[in-house]
Amino acid sequence: MRRYFMPLVAAAMIGSFTAGASVAQDMDLTKKETYDQIMTWAGEPLDTSKYKKDGDLSIGVSAGYLSNAWINFTAQSIKYEASLHPEIKELKITDAAFNPSKQAADIEDLLTSGVDAILFWPVDEKAILPVLKKAHDQGVVTINIGYNFMRDPAVTSNAYVNQWTYSEQVATEFAKSLNGKGKVFAMLPIAGSSAAVVQLAVLQDVLKNNPEMELISAEYGDWDRGKAKQLTENLLQRFPEIDGAFSPAGQMSMGIYEAFDEAGRLEELTLSPGDDYNGWTKLVAKEGKWGSVTSGLEVGREAVKQAVSILTGKPTTTAVVVPTRYLDAGDAAKLNEADRPDDWFKTDLPAEFLPQ
Repeated sequence: MRRYFMPLVAAAMIGSFTAGASVAQDMDLTKKETYDQIMTWAGEPLDTSKYKKDGDLSIGVSAGYLSNAWINFTAQSIKYEASLHPEIKELKITDAAFNPSKQAADIEDLLTSGVDAILFWPVDEKAILPVLKKAHDQGVVTINIGYNFMRDPAVTSNAYVNQWTYSEQVATEFAKSLNGKGKVFAMLPIAGSSAAVVQLAVLQDVLKNNPEMELISAEYGDWDRGKAKQLTENLLQRFPEIDGAFSPAGQMSMGIYEAFDEAGRLEELTLSPGDDYNGWTKLVAKEGKWGSVTSGLEVGREAVKQAVSILTGKPTTTAVVVPTRYLDAGDAAKLNEADRPDDWFKTDLPAEFLPQ
């Protein structure tokens, strides 16, 4: 999610929510009602009878990219879950390396190879919709994975994390930690990405109920630790008083922390909960505060389970919503694996399936 993502990774992973591709064109991503509607859609029953297959199953995975910790764990989780289903005889994974045209071509190749389902996380949703429609027309199951919800006839199902709920958990705990008072800034991901839009909207919504909290600036750190540190250094020069920083991304939060520490102002800093990025949980363990909101790493395994349910004709719903949860500092610290690098996530994957 992230926080361990390079800048372009975040825009794709969290989902650019291209109008007309993910949801209806008239839906406002800054409104909680939009996500309530999505949750309603997610719970609708899915008719699996037309997709039911007899015999062995072949699953394709069209990765928009395979170049960061969170995604690598997702891909390995897909491999592990597939290994638990004897009916899956073949798993094919392609990597578009952030190239929308290559992802469309990859999906074409998977179709030609005769897969029964395609799991994907998009580089650009609009760019792959035509080939997803082709898959749909051929009776191939398509499942979108990530933090965006795609509602389109070409998309059979979704395994996703509700961005609004995730951001709301972070913002609510942040406000509590400040007792609803103080001057704060937001460190957001790529400007214009759905993650940035939703996180800012949720923070502003929470601040309405905490009128003694003042948002003094909204910065865009591109999910990058170094950039977040630099932007924070600038803010520290501009503002003699800063009480807290809202940053759901643990990697950017670490940059914020470093800037305050080097400026000798660490004692005034309250950070929002980060995620379950190992570098962040190391910091939580060290400081004994702030906590985490889990990132929903289970989406990969849930997507495989959903594909199997659909292809074997079992009753299911339009989407699988992977919940996130707030962990206080004590529980978040338990996620830390001190002997692992910052770019890591605590996982129950067997050793042979761990990212290399």
